[in-house]
Amino acid sequence: MKALTKIYLGVAIATSVLTSFSAIASAEEVKLPGSYVGAGVSLQSFATTPSVLGANLAGRYKFDDVPLSVRSSVLFGNGGTSLVPTVSYDLPVGDRTNVYLGAGASFKVGGDTSMTGDQTAFALQPGIEVSINKNTLLYSNAVIPFNGQSNGSAGASLQAGVGLQF
Repeated sequence: MKALTKIYLGVAIATSVLTSFSAIASAEEVKLPGSYVGAGVSLQSFATTPSVLGANLAGRYKFDDVPLSVRSSVLFGNGGTSLVPTVSYDLPVGDRTNVYLGAGASFKVGGDTSMTGDQTAFALQPGIEVSINKNTLLYSNAVIPFNGQSNGSAGASLQAGVGLQF
């Protein structure tokens, strides 16, 4: 009975949080994701065993009236740091969601290796952004470096975080 009460309490809390986000979103003008800065977590699991957990800082500058953006991510973890600047093509999906595909480079700037490998490489960055309200969004993307490891393997990294729009 005690376990069942905890489950009901958890469902009630989750429902109230989701309802609150919905009420905030409907009370304010929610728009497609714009320019933002954000922070979150990174996970490299494709080329490493065990998986490596790190952190990220991300930013996007959205150009007006064209579906292009300039993006940059700083990935911390796996003993080093990666800097990933990209230019992206952005595609709106609905009234508050944006999917994109960026192309750029991954630069290892510290340590022996990083979340994107141990050398500079061309990188693709597919991702998605969802506006929660007028000022806040959630983002998720992958950084896929081509030949980012000196042994020829690809050390892709997945990111997720919260951004503040401006």
